[in-house]
Amino acid sequence: MNAPFLSLITPVYNIERLLPKTIESALSQTFTDWEMILVDDGSPDNAGKICDDYAKKDNRITVIHKENAGLAAARNTGIKNCHGKYFMIFEGSDILFDENTLENICGTLKGKDYDIYFARLQDMMETGYEVTGVQAPYCVKGEFSGGKDLFVKLYDNNDILALSSPVNKVFRTDFVKGNELWFYEGIYHDDDEWLPRAISISEKSYFTDDIIYNALTWDGCFGGAVSDKSLTRKACDKMLIAHHCLEDIDRRFPEKSTEFKKKYYEYYVRMYIDGITALGKVKDHECIERINNSIKEHKKVFSYAKNCTSRNLKILAILKSVFGLEFAKKQIIKRYS
Repeated sequence: MNAPFLSLITPVYNIERLLPKTIESALSQTFTDWEMILVDDGSPDNAGKICDDYAKKDNRITVIHKENAGLAAARNTGIKNCHGKYFMIFEGSDILFDENTLENICGTLKGKDYDIYFARLQDMMETGYEVTGVQAPYCVKGEFSGGKDLFVKLYDNNDILALSSPVNKVFRTDFVKGNELWFYEGIYHDDDEWLPRAISISEKSYFTDDIIYNALTWDGCFGGAVSDKSLTRKACDKMLIAHHCLEDIDRRFPEKSTEFKKKYYEYYVRMYIDGITALGKVKDHECIERINNSIKEHKKVFSYAKNCTSRNLKILAILKSVFGLEFAKKQIIKRYS
């Protein structure tokens, strides 16, 4: 069988109620040259069987059953096993915008070698399909060359969804696999770790204001009250990501003091600072100790702050070097919490 033009990579976990809508939105597309890879991440409900049932009906659908390891691991599994020239991460609880969505996307991509195709999404209630929010247009239109310049432009314009959401975008498979752009497994905020890296090393991208994606929400889908433990884990993961990404970008781009490097440093230094601010929110002693240990483990991030464009971050780096980590930490909690 010839390789399809587009791969839809769909992580599946505990979504048996919503999964059929997701799959049916692919099956209803006017564009047919696609494959769908359903990655059953050890789902405890009936979702795995639903995947198998659809695969029996349509040979474009492949199912991979694996032990539960989280969303990032499921995405990586899908990417490593996809065959399309391009792939789209298509969560198992969402639906495509309409039946012409893939036709419109692939019509733009045919004959091109864009590394990343940026489109928009909207939030929609599962019941009644009421649209509750629409992503603002991007600050970039049409073709854009140069990933480092693109990161700077998106950062300067505070284009958050451009930098953090992979589901409303399409990626050239060889670009991702060739650069070994794998999601960091086992952490929260893996999108924030993955997408800025992908953008920075891209060569050519395309931006459209078309909405291609309906992100479904429902009552209780974001969980209940936030606990100290969940706040702590997210805070520690933010600090880990910041440290990891700053070291990674220095390996990939050893040049110093460029506008890109300053802005990239700033993006992740702020993420580290955001992790520190959790100290002002948690009360549990063990959680506080864990956050403090993470601050110490990733304190190297302060050395990047002195090279940021932000005057406040430069001052913070000086305060840390002169008065020590504890003083800098107190200033962060006081100023940023």
